[in-house]
Amino acid sequence: MTVDQHMQALRDLLRSDHEAWIAEIQSWADEAEAAGDVERHRRHAEHVARLKAMRYPWEQSRAA
Repeated sequence: MTVDQHMQALRDLLRSDHEAWIAEIQSWADEAEAAGDVERHRRHAEHVARLKAMRYPWEQSRAA
């Protein structure tokens, strides 16, 4: 396996982990909304929005 392949594997792992974390927090927001807990829903929904808005490490351009 080359260094590039290792780096791609790490990027894939980061992406998968990040997407799973967003899905987990979104499920908390959904549960709060279903329970009628407006404040908890707002907090979790805002957290999801922050995570989705952040610049992902795998999207950064490679240094020349």
